[in-house]
Amino acid sequence: MGYRPHRYPTTYPVVLQQGEVRQNCFLINVTEGGAGLFDVTNLSPKDEVTLRCSVGNLDAIVQWIDTDQCGVVFKQRLGTRQIEQLRHAPTAYGAPRARTVQAFTELR
Repeated sequence: MGYRPHRYPTTYPVVLQQGEVRQNCFLINVTEGGAGLFDVTNLSPKDEVTLRCSVGNLDAIVQWIDTDQCGVVFKQRLGTRQIEQLRHAPTAYGAPRARTVQAFTELR
């Protein structure tokens, strides 16, 4: 058993698309293999979704659901540049500012 990959905390707005249904939500953490999402509804484990954001369209599979949060695994691993863009959240209207991240981040 090994350690899981480092998760970079963020609050990055994305559009989650499942078939024809779209919903606005936020990435709350990201790795090269997956991400955590906040403010999602009507999803089930093993649903195939697409995350639409400034780094492109990221195809993923839902792994777990918990009320308004879920975890996804990307079908294709993200590159270093994509992770760097996703972990530095843009200023977005309506971002959940009251949500605090209780995690250590690396300093570069």
